[in-house]
Amino acid sequence: MSIKYKLVLRKDLSKDAEEGDKKYYASVNNNGTFSFDDLCESVSAISTASRGDVLVVMDGALSVMKNALLRGEIVQFGELGNFQINTGSKGVATVEEFKTNLIRKARIIFRPGALLKDCLGKVSYERIGKDTTSQEGGGSGEEERPGEL
Repeated sequence: MSIKYKLVLRKDLSKDAEEGDKKYYASVNNNGTFSFDDLCESVSAISTASRGDVLVVMDGALSVMKNALLRGEIVQFGELGNFQINTGSKGVATVEEFKTNLIRKARIIFRPGALLKDCLGKVSYERIGKDTTSQEGGGSGEEERPGEL
């Protein structure tokens, strides 16, 4: 299975680019959504667990994971990878000046495990959308924005 992309005309991000310069960049399109229900159904199909069993275990794992993250722990999720909460803040000159409202919104960081990283070596690419000549519509079924090829 290939990762599908289209070409999009954007501002040139090169260091030496002049004002107004543009270049074409690859933009990855997703190929739909694999829902949580689909995940439970698929795991059920390759194991002895029923779809409901998988759902209960996954829901339980998410609940435990959420509580561990809120305690500031790194959650190791086996071959899947690690999750942790991270944030940053604006800087101040002295300790006395610091207030908690300077802390930026927290986010969850995911670091994939070796099994997931391995799949990146197997990625191939397929261009979708318009050819370099002008034509109506694209191959993705989505409306394309100006500047997209």
